[in-house]
Amino acid sequence: MNNNPRNLSRADQVRARRKIEKVQRKPIPRSVDRTSRDAYNASRVVSRHNTYHSTGTYTSSNRQRRQVYLPTGTPGSEVRLPTLPRISFSWRWLSAALALGMVVLLYMMLNSATFEVNTVNLSGGIRVPSEEVKAILNVTGESIIHVKPAQVEKQILATFPDIKSAQVEVALPNTLNVLIEERIPAILWLENEQELFWIDQDGYAFSIRGEANLPIRVYANTTPPYALGYVDPKSVEIEETVEDGEEEPVTPIPPIDPAFIQAVQKLNAIKPTDTAMLYDGERGLGWTDPHGWQVYFGTQTEDIDMKLIEYSHIVEAILDKNLQPVLISMEFLHAPFYRLEH
Repeated sequence: MNNNPRNLSRADQVRARRKIEKVQRKPIPRSVDRTSRDAYNASRVVSRHNTYHSTGTYTSSNRQRRQVYLPTGTPGSEVRLPTLPRISFSWRWLSAALALGMVVLLYMMLNSATFEVNTVNLSGGIRVPSEEVKAILNVTGESIIHVKPAQVEKQILATFPDIKSAQVEVALPNTLNVLIEERIPAILWLENEQELFWIDQDGYAFSIRGEANLPIRVYANTTPPYALGYVDPKSVEIEETVEDGEEEPVTPIPPIDPAFIQAVQKLNAIKPTDTAMLYDGERGLGWTDPHGWQVYFGTQTEDIDMKLIEYSHIVEAILDKNLQPVLISMEFLHAPFYRLEH
Protein backbone atom coordinates (compact mmCIF):
# COMPACT_ATOMS: atom_id res chain seq x y z
CA MET A 1 0.00 0.00 0.00
CA ASN A 2 1.30 3.34 -1.02
CA ASN A 3 1.34 5.71 1.99
CA ASN A 4 3.04 8.53 0.23
CA PRO A 5 0.80 11.57 0.43
CA ARG A 6 1.81 12.62 -3.00
CA ASN A 7 0.42 9.40 -4.48
CA LEU A 8 -3.00 9.77 -2.78
CA SER A 9 -6.00 11.07 -4.61
CA ARG A 10 -7.57 14.40 -3.66
CA ALA A 11 -10.54 12.69 -1.96
CA ASP A 12 -8.27 10.55 0.18
CA GLN A 13 -6.32 13.63 1.20
CA VAL A 14 -9.51 15.40 2.37
CA ARG A 15 -10.55 12.38 4.45
CA ALA A 16 -7.15 12.13 6.01
CA ARG A 17 -7.18 15.83 6.90
CA ARG A 18 -10.55 15.55 8.63
CA LYS A 19 -9.28 12.74 10.86
CA ILE A 20 -6.31 14.83 11.92
CA GLU A 21 -8.51 17.96 12.64
CA LYS A 22 -10.80 15.98 14.99
CA VAL A 23 -7.93 15.09 17.16
CA GLN A 24 -6.34 18.52 17.20
CA ARG A 25 -9.61 20.49 17.78
CA LYS A 26 -10.08 21.39 21.42
CA PRO A 27 -12.91 23.24 23.10
CA ILE A 28 -12.15 26.84 23.93
CA PRO A 29 -12.78 27.44 27.63
CA ARG A 30 -14.99 30.42 28.54
CA SER A 31 -13.80 32.80 31.15
CA VAL A 32 -15.85 33.93 34.19
CA ASP A 33 -15.99 37.44 32.81
CA ARG A 34 -17.67 36.21 29.66
CA THR A 35 -20.36 34.42 31.63
CA SER A 36 -21.23 37.45 33.78
CA ARG A 37 -21.33 39.63 30.69
CA ASP A 38 -23.75 37.25 28.98
CA ALA A 39 -26.00 37.31 32.06
CA TYR A 40 -25.93 41.10 32.05
CA ASN A 41 -26.81 41.24 28.36
CA ALA A 42 -29.67 38.78 28.94
CA SER A 43 -31.14 41.11 31.57
CA ARG A 44 -30.84 44.02 29.20
CA VAL A 45 -32.72 42.13 26.51
CA VAL A 46 -35.55 41.48 28.94
CA SER A 47 -35.72 45.17 29.83
CA ARG A 48 -36.22 46.01 26.15
CA HIS A 49 -39.50 44.09 26.11
CA ASN A 50 -41.59 47.25 26.36
CA THR A 51 -39.97 48.75 23.31
CA TYR A 52 -40.67 45.63 21.34
CA HIS A 53 -44.29 45.58 22.53
CA SER A 54 -44.92 49.18 21.52
CA THR A 55 -43.46 48.52 18.10
CA GLY A 56 -45.75 45.57 17.63
CA THR A 57 -48.79 47.64 18.61
CA TYR A 58 -47.88 50.34 16.15
CA THR A 59 -47.53 47.78 13.39
CA SER A 60 -50.87 46.14 14.15
CA SER A 61 -52.63 49.50 14.26
CA ASN A 62 -51.24 50.37 10.86
CA ARG A 63 -52.61 47.16 9.47
CA GLN A 64 -56.19 47.95 10.58
CA ARG A 65 -57.31 49.10 7.21
CA ARG A 66 -60.50 48.28 5.41
CA GLN A 67 -60.18 46.54 2.05
CA VAL A 68 -62.91 47.13 -0.54
CA TYR A 69 -63.51 44.88 -3.55
CA LEU A 70 -65.73 45.71 -6.51
CA PRO A 71 -67.10 43.08 -8.90
CA THR A 72 -66.17 43.54 -12.57
CA GLY A 73 -69.01 41.50 -14.08
CA THR A 74 -66.66 38.72 -15.14
CA PRO A 75 -66.97 35.51 -13.09
CA GLY A 76 -63.99 34.97 -10.83
CA SER A 77 -62.57 38.48 -11.15
CA GLU A 78 -62.90 41.63 -9.07
CA VAL A 79 -61.12 44.94 -8.55
CA ARG A 80 -59.56 45.84 -5.22
CA LEU A 81 -59.69 49.52 -4.29
CA PRO A 82 -56.99 51.23 -2.24
CA THR A 83 -57.31 50.35 1.42
CA LEU A 84 -59.02 52.88 3.67
CA PRO A 85 -58.12 53.51 7.31
CA ARG A 86 -60.71 52.55 9.93
CA ILE A 87 -61.83 55.69 11.82
CA SER A 88 -63.63 55.29 15.16
CA PHE A 89 -65.64 58.19 16.65
CA SER A 90 -65.90 58.78 20.41
CA TRP A 91 -67.53 61.28 22.78
CA ARG A 92 -64.55 63.58 22.35
CA TRP A 93 -65.46 64.08 18.70
CA LEU A 94 -69.04 64.99 19.72
CA SER A 95 -67.84 67.41 22.40
CA ALA A 96 -65.49 69.11 19.96
CA ALA A 97 -68.27 69.45 17.38
CA LEU A 98 -70.64 70.98 19.94
CA ALA A 99 -68.02 73.44 21.15
CA LEU A 100 -67.24 74.50 17.59
CA GLY A 101 -70.94 74.94 16.84
CA MET A 102 -71.42 77.13 19.92
CA VAL A 103 -68.51 79.35 18.92
CA VAL A 104 -69.94 79.77 15.42
CA LEU A 105 -73.42 80.54 16.81
CA LEU A 106 -72.04 83.10 19.25
CA TYR A 107 -70.11 84.83 16.50
CA MET A 108 -73.24 85.00 14.34
CA MET A 109 -75.32 86.43 17.20
CA LEU A 110 -72.75 89.13 17.85
CA ASN A 111 -72.16 90.20 14.26
CA SER A 112 -75.14 89.13 12.15
CA ALA A 113 -77.95 91.58 11.42
CA THR A 114 -80.40 88.72 11.91
CA PHE A 115 -79.87 88.92 15.69
CA GLU A 116 -80.23 92.70 16.01
CA VAL A 117 -83.30 93.80 17.98
CA ASN A 118 -85.89 95.31 15.65
CA THR A 119 -89.17 94.44 17.42
CA VAL A 120 -90.36 95.39 20.94
CA ASN A 121 -93.73 93.93 21.88
CA LEU A 122 -95.34 95.80 24.80
CA SER A 123 -98.42 94.36 26.49
CA GLY A 124 -100.39 95.02 29.68
CA GLY A 125 -100.40 98.80 29.35
CA ILE A 126 -103.61 100.83 29.33
CA ARG A 127 -102.68 104.40 30.19
CA VAL A 128 -98.91 104.39 29.60
CA PRO A 129 -98.21 104.92 25.86
CA SER A 130 -96.14 102.09 24.37
CA GLU A 131 -94.15 104.63 22.34
CA GLU A 132 -92.82 106.23 25.52
CA VAL A 133 -91.68 102.88 26.93
CA LYS A 134 -89.98 101.86 23.67
CA ALA A 135 -88.27 105.25 23.41
CA ILE A 136 -86.50 104.97 26.78
CA LEU A 137 -85.34 101.39 26.17
CA ASN A 138 -83.15 102.32 23.20
CA VAL A 139 -82.36 98.70 22.25
CA THR A 140 -83.29 98.79 18.56
CA GLY A 141 -80.34 97.70 16.44
CA GLU A 142 -78.47 96.22 19.39
CA SER A 143 -77.39 92.57 19.40
CA ILE A 144 -79.95 90.41 21.18
CA ILE A 145 -77.18 88.80 23.22
CA HIS A 146 -76.26 92.16 24.78
CA VAL A 147 -79.77 92.80 26.11
CA LYS A 148 -80.07 92.17 29.86
CA PRO A 149 -83.75 91.68 30.85
CA ALA A 150 -83.17 92.54 34.54
CA GLN A 151 -81.51 95.84 33.61
CA VAL A 152 -84.33 96.73 31.21
CA GLU A 153 -86.90 96.04 33.94
CA LYS A 154 -85.13 98.35 36.39
CA GLN A 155 -84.94 101.06 33.76
CA ILE A 156 -88.69 100.88 33.10
CA LEU A 157 -89.61 101.00 36.80
CA ALA A 158 -87.24 103.90 37.46
CA THR A 159 -88.61 105.95 34.57
CA PHE A 160 -92.35 105.27 35.00
CA PRO A 161 -93.65 105.46 38.61
CA ASP A 162 -97.12 104.50 37.35
CA ILE A 163 -95.83 101.05 36.31
CA LYS A 164 -95.97 98.61 39.22
CA SER A 165 -94.03 95.73 37.66
CA ALA A 166 -92.31 94.86 34.38
CA GLN A 167 -91.33 91.49 32.96
CA VAL A 168 -88.89 91.40 30.03
CA GLU A 169 -88.20 88.30 27.93
CA VAL A 170 -85.86 87.81 24.99
CA ALA A 171 -87.20 85.90 21.99
CA LEU A 172 -84.72 84.81 19.34
CA PRO A 173 -83.68 85.96 16.88
CA ASN A 174 -84.53 89.68 17.30
CA THR A 175 -87.62 90.26 19.47
CA LEU A 176 -88.05 91.73 22.95
CA ASN A 177 -91.32 91.01 24.80
CA VAL A 178 -92.26 93.41 27.61
CA LEU A 179 -95.20 92.75 29.94
CA ILE A 180 -96.08 95.62 32.33
CA GLU A 181 -98.57 96.04 35.15
CA GLU A 182 -99.86 99.54 35.79
CA ARG A 183 -100.75 100.95 39.19
CA ILE A 184 -104.45 101.37 39.97
CA PRO A 185 -105.32 104.86 41.28
CA ALA A 186 -106.98 104.84 44.69
CA ILE A 187 -106.81 108.57 45.50
CA LEU A 188 -106.89 111.70 43.38
CA TRP A 189 -104.94 114.45 45.16
CA LEU A 190 -106.01 118.06 44.63
CA GLU A 191 -104.59 121.33 45.92
CA ASN A 192 -106.47 124.58 45.39
CA GLU A 193 -108.95 122.70 43.18
CA GLN A 194 -106.09 121.60 40.89
CA GLU A 195 -105.58 117.91 40.17
CA LEU A 196 -101.94 117.05 40.90
CA PHE A 197 -101.40 113.29 40.92
CA TRP A 198 -102.83 109.87 41.68
CA ILE A 199 -101.95 107.64 44.65
CA ASP A 200 -102.35 103.87 44.52
CA GLN A 201 -103.16 101.41 47.32
CA ASP A 202 -99.47 100.96 48.18
CA GLY A 203 -98.90 104.69 48.59
CA TYR A 204 -97.04 105.45 45.34
CA ALA A 205 -97.75 108.78 43.67
CA PHE A 206 -97.70 109.07 39.88
CA SER A 207 -98.84 111.37 37.11
CA ILE A 208 -102.43 111.50 35.92
CA ARG A 209 -102.88 109.69 32.58
CA GLY A 210 -106.22 109.13 30.94
CA GLU A 211 -109.11 108.07 33.14
CA ALA A 212 -109.39 106.04 36.33
CA ASN A 213 -112.22 104.07 37.92
CA LEU A 214 -113.65 106.37 40.62
CA PRO A 215 -110.64 107.29 42.76
CA ILE A 216 -111.35 109.12 46.02
CA ARG A 217 -110.95 112.86 45.57
CA VAL A 218 -109.04 114.50 48.43
CA TYR A 219 -108.98 118.30 48.59
CA ALA A 220 -105.85 119.32 50.50
CA ASN A 221 -103.90 122.43 51.41
CA THR A 222 -100.51 120.64 51.42
CA THR A 223 -98.74 117.47 50.32
CA PRO A 224 -99.76 114.09 51.78
CA PRO A 225 -97.83 112.60 54.73
CA TYR A 226 -94.96 110.45 53.54
CA ALA A 227 -93.78 107.23 55.14
CA LEU A 228 -91.58 107.28 58.21
CA GLY A 229 -87.96 107.94 57.28
CA TYR A 230 -88.76 109.56 53.94
CA VAL A 231 -86.43 112.38 52.92
CA ASP A 232 -87.63 115.00 50.49
CA PRO A 233 -85.16 115.02 47.56
CA LYS A 234 -85.62 118.79 47.24
CA SER A 235 -84.19 119.33 50.73
CA VAL A 236 -81.08 117.18 50.22
CA GLU A 237 -78.42 117.60 47.58
CA ILE A 238 -77.89 114.23 45.91
CA GLU A 239 -74.74 113.82 43.84
CA GLU A 240 -75.35 111.85 40.69
CA THR A 241 -72.48 110.44 38.69
CA VAL A 242 -72.81 110.24 34.95
CA GLU A 243 -70.40 108.00 33.05
CA ASP A 244 -69.90 107.58 29.32
CA GLY A 245 -72.65 110.08 28.55
CA GLU A 246 -75.38 107.89 30.13
CA GLU A 247 -77.96 109.49 32.42
CA GLU A 248 -78.41 108.11 35.91
CA PRO A 249 -81.84 106.37 36.25
CA VAL A 250 -84.36 108.39 38.22
CA THR A 251 -85.37 106.83 41.55
CA PRO A 252 -89.16 106.26 41.91
CA ILE A 253 -91.06 108.53 44.28
CA PRO A 254 -90.93 107.04 47.80
CA PRO A 255 -94.25 105.62 49.03
CA ILE A 256 -96.69 107.65 51.04
CA ASP A 257 -97.61 106.25 54.44
CA PRO A 258 -99.87 103.22 53.69
CA ALA A 259 -101.76 103.85 56.95
CA PHE A 260 -102.83 107.20 55.54
CA ILE A 261 -104.33 105.50 52.46
CA GLN A 262 -106.33 103.17 54.72
CA ALA A 263 -107.57 106.12 56.78
CA VAL A 264 -108.80 107.91 53.64
CA GLN A 265 -110.70 104.83 52.48
CA LYS A 266 -112.29 104.21 55.86
CA LEU A 267 -113.35 107.81 56.45
CA ASN A 268 -114.66 108.04 52.90
CA ALA A 269 -117.12 105.25 53.72
CA ILE A 270 -118.26 107.10 56.87
CA LYS A 271 -118.57 110.71 55.73
CA PRO A 272 -121.91 112.07 54.57
CA THR A 273 -122.88 111.54 50.96
CA ASP A 274 -122.00 114.27 48.48
CA THR A 275 -119.44 115.70 50.89
CA ALA A 276 -115.86 116.24 49.78
CA MET A 277 -112.95 114.65 51.66
CA LEU A 278 -110.64 117.30 53.11
CA TYR A 279 -107.03 117.14 54.31
CA ASP A 280 -105.38 119.73 56.50
CA GLY A 281 -101.68 119.52 57.23
CA GLU A 282 -102.27 120.21 60.95
CA ARG A 283 -105.61 118.53 61.70
CA GLY A 284 -105.64 115.60 59.27
CA LEU A 285 -108.60 114.21 57.35
CA GLY A 286 -112.15 115.46 57.59
CA TRP A 287 -115.07 116.88 55.71
CA THR A 288 -117.63 119.68 55.77
CA ASP A 289 -120.54 118.74 58.02
CA PRO A 290 -124.08 119.27 56.62
CA HIS A 291 -124.60 121.81 59.43
CA GLY A 292 -121.94 124.01 57.84
CA TRP A 293 -118.81 123.50 59.92
CA GLN A 294 -115.66 121.53 59.20
CA VAL A 295 -114.70 118.49 61.25
CA TYR A 296 -111.28 116.75 61.29
CA PHE A 297 -110.37 113.31 62.68
CA GLY A 298 -106.56 113.28 62.24
CA THR A 299 -104.75 110.66 60.15
CA GLN A 300 -105.11 107.59 62.39
CA THR A 301 -108.07 105.23 62.35
CA GLU A 302 -107.44 103.18 65.50
CA ASP A 303 -110.11 105.03 67.56
CA ILE A 304 -112.32 106.20 64.74
CA ASP A 305 -115.45 104.44 66.07
CA MET A 306 -115.09 106.07 69.51
CA LYS A 307 -114.39 109.42 67.84
CA LEU A 308 -117.60 109.16 65.82
CA ILE A 309 -119.66 108.41 68.94
CA GLU A 310 -118.08 111.28 70.82
CA TYR A 311 -118.61 113.56 67.81
CA SER A 312 -122.33 112.79 67.74
CA HIS A 313 -122.67 113.82 71.41
CA ILE A 314 -120.75 117.04 70.75
CA VAL A 315 -123.04 117.86 67.84
CA GLU A 316 -126.15 117.35 70.04
CA ALA A 317 -124.73 119.62 72.71
CA ILE A 318 -123.85 122.33 70.19
CA LEU A 319 -127.31 122.25 68.60
CA ASP A 320 -129.00 122.35 72.02
CA LYS A 321 -127.03 125.48 72.85
CA ASN A 322 -127.82 126.92 69.42
CA LEU A 323 -124.14 127.43 68.62
CA GLN A 324 -122.59 127.67 65.19
CA PRO A 325 -118.92 126.65 65.24
CA VAL A 326 -116.68 126.92 62.22
CA LEU A 327 -114.41 124.01 63.22
CA ILE A 328 -114.60 120.85 65.35
CA SER A 329 -111.40 118.90 65.93
CA MET A 330 -111.61 115.19 66.84
CA GLU A 331 -107.94 114.52 66.19
CA PHE A 332 -107.35 113.51 69.83
CA LEU A 333 -109.99 111.28 71.41
CA HIS A 334 -109.57 112.68 74.92
CA ALA A 335 -109.06 116.30 73.91
CA PRO A 336 -111.69 117.33 71.33
CA PHE A 337 -112.49 121.01 70.84
CA TYR A 338 -114.52 123.31 68.64
CA ARG A 339 -114.02 126.89 67.55
CA LEU A 340 -116.79 129.40 67.27
CA GLU A 341 -117.06 131.99 64.60
CA HIS A 342 -115.70 135.34 65.72
